[in-house]
Amino acid sequence: MVDFKKLKSQKTKPKSINPTEIFRRLPKPPGINDLYTSQTEILQGWFDRRTERDIVLKLHTGGGKTLVGLLLAQSTLNETGEPVLYLAPTTQLVQQTLEKAEAYGIPAVPYTRGQPLNDEFVNGKAIMIGTYKALFNGKSKFGIRGEVNPQKVSAIILDDAHAAFSVVRDSFTLEVSAKDNYKRYEALADIFRRSFKEIDKLGTLEDIIEGSDYSVLEVPYWALNEQLDAVREQLKSDSDKYALVWPLLRDQLHLCHALISRDAFTITPVLPLVNAFPTFYEAPRRIYMSATIADDSEIIRTFDANPDSLKSPLQSRSLAGISERMTLIPELMKFEFKREHVDRLIKWTANNKKLGTVVLVSSDEAAKRWSDVATVAKGSEEVEQLVTQLQNGAITGPIAFANRYDGIDLPGDSCRVLVMSGLPSGTSNYELFRASTLYGGTTITRMIAQRIEQGIGRGSRGAGDHCVVLLVGSDISAWVAKEANFRFLTSATRAQLDMGIEISKEVESLKDLSKTIERSFDRDKDWTEYHAETLAELVDEEETNNSHITQAAIERKSINLWHDGYYEQAIAKLEQFVSTSDHSLDIQMRGWLEQLAARIADKWGHTERSQDLQRQAFANNRNLIRPKVLPPYRPLQVPVPQAKAIVEQIGTYRLRQGYLQSFEEMVSNLHQDASANRFEKALADFAIMIGLSSERYDIQGEGPDVLWLLPEKVGLVIEAKSRKKGKNALTKEQHGQLLVAAEWFEGKYPDYEYVRVSVHPKNQATRSAVAGASHALTFEKLASMISDARSLLTSLCESQLDMKNLEAECNRLLEGSNLRSDRITTHYLVPFSVQE
Repeated sequence: MVDFKKLKSQKTKPKSINPTEIFRRLPKPPGINDLYTSQTEILQGWFDRRTERDIVLKLHTGGGKTLVGLLLAQSTLNETGEPVLYLAPTTQLVQQTLEKAEAYGIPAVPYTRGQPLNDEFVNGKAIMIGTYKALFNGKSKFGIRGEVNPQKVSAIILDDAHAAFSVVRDSFTLEVSAKDNYKRYEALADIFRRSFKEIDKLGTLEDIIEGSDYSVLEVPYWALNEQLDAVREQLKSDSDKYALVWPLLRDQLHLCHALISRDAFTITPVLPLVNAFPTFYEAPRRIYMSATIADDSEIIRTFDANPDSLKSPLQSRSLAGISERMTLIPELMKFEFKREHVDRLIKWTANNKKLGTVVLVSSDEAAKRWSDVATVAKGSEEVEQLVTQLQNGAITGPIAFANRYDGIDLPGDSCRVLVMSGLPSGTSNYELFRASTLYGGTTITRMIAQRIEQGIGRGSRGAGDHCVVLLVGSDISAWVAKEANFRFLTSATRAQLDMGIEISKEVESLKDLSKTIERSFDRDKDWTEYHAETLAELVDEEETNNSHITQAAIERKSINLWHDGYYEQAIAKLEQFVSTSDHSLDIQMRGWLEQLAARIADKWGHTERSQDLQRQAFANNRNLIRPKVLPPYRPLQVPVPQAKAIVEQIGTYRLRQGYLQSFEEMVSNLHQDASANRFEKALADFAIMIGLSSERYDIQGEGPDVLWLLPEKVGLVIEAKSRKKGKNALTKEQHGQLLVAAEWFEGKYPDYEYVRVSVHPKNQATRSAVAGASHALTFEKLASMISDARSLLTSLCESQLDMKNLEAECNRLLEGSNLRSDRITTHYLVPFSVQE
């Protein structure tokens, strides 16, 4: 018998280090002859720049990233003879990568839990493939800084780097669960009761601990610094429960956020402390492979990558790897699309058409609402099982996945209809905390854009694949319709959304919708040609946003300086950036960076400077930690004319229909059962949507819950008693709060008149309240106001007039409406009368 191994070993030709040449020499799986043009461009670009420590590669989802990564790994292995490590976010992706390596004859070994590192890897004979958690954990077999002989590597390939941010943060996050360890959870929260009382948050803290409030509170950093030893002692007692995290945090608690939610007491670093892992931090080559998302700056924050690598990523303008997607938005269709319609569509696809059908939702709670029509995937193991069954055709669904916007691949018939229900949001305590703190700023907009991109990428995996995507829910429809959000998406997604918007506007009925979807299933020639031609016209090479990269680099550099004890330089770097940055830095992020500087100053022992910085931060972003001494109040600006304000807001939407969807999403919280926080926010937003100025301001019991300013220099000072029972009258104590708020308004707005308003079920007050000069906004009147606003905004959003003429039309409509600012008080507010 011929010994091919012997013949192969006799060949003396040196190993190639050029990745395209390596590919040429490899055995090919059936149906594979050559690389995509985009793969070749990326491989050659990397080979020319391979000595750079950090390199970012960007390829479309399904564009062959895994093969590119394996070829780069093999090239480095051939050139250096030193170990190469390949990381992926999930065990499923690790398995897929191992299978790909085997198919091409590339030597690869898996990271195996409970076993020493494989000799083939250690000796530079094979690539090791494992998850991020295999490397980043407190008992890492690769070694932690300070230990003897950490494992050295010549390169680390970070696959799906854009999907790894939360995975890596999780490796540095310690959670004391309220469910599993309530005694410890309560003890940790109790340490900070006095601190929360000082900033008027004790009531919120108690509601969170009792489980009735879903928000996430950050422990004031000055309180955490004072109590570090007490916190460390509490955590050390249970350190065996957090064995993979505790070694990474025990000496770095001062570099962390402490967060309290109804579910857990959480400790997580301001930014992941990746310098604790020499294998990663000192690797001479770190290759970040990312999908083509519009903003990659989080790679700097998470991995401390060189900012220059983000400014000049390796990418291709080739359309290879861009899947065909028919992206439809039911809210834009000519008929009233109801939840039961999407239920029928997904059951029809899965049961009648026998095609994979998937629903993506943002949380487990949201997933429950699909349990009557879909199998809800619970836990990682069940997710993997269901994904595998979809992939091999054993099932067609519908399957609902909660918060799985990345890490699952459903090519071909495994997913032909993908429903993205609702706007993606974070689920971890840190993600929820960051989202609420930076609410309204571009940082969160970028995060949502990335999640949407990742989500729609689950159902079609590369050139030749196709999928129908339904964006369901007023919140996601409104988000996509807004111009400022749209620009954060990649050009390919924008192109497919533009096509989908035009298609959606033409759909006249549920039957018409199902026929439209069938044209994708049946590979209708007119549809496929329209998609291909439009995509080619609209897709451009992604431009790198240097301002986001610079901001991320400043944040990461300041953390590194702080970690190394250079407090003054860290603070100076942040202060200089905030003071010199251009308009690209929104006020939410400006406040976030100022609070970071304040946090560093407090740890340095400069308490006065810290509180000065915290006051500046809070003045810019009132979602941050309230300082011990409040900054001066900044009065709202005089409102612009009402029609001008309304039309300017409508103009921020690419689709005027999106403004109506935002309106409906907002007013859905103006009811008696909404939480006080949601109701007050919605009431403030409602005023803005009808062309007034407003804000929420109630600090230390001084200002009103909500303030509305009318262009006539009149203020509505509003206390929102929205959750009172209808039979209960306004009490003396409640009216006293309103009087205090009105007194505050007189001092802050001396040139204004004001009306005292209480949102109340009825316009009834007790005799002792003496509320005769105050007014009620009853739920009946609020409903009337919402109805009038809906009518006005619908007329404007359905109009085809340009912006200049739309303002004139808005003025005309306001003339005949009770919503005109000078009529609001007389038509919607009712004087209180004494309850007999």
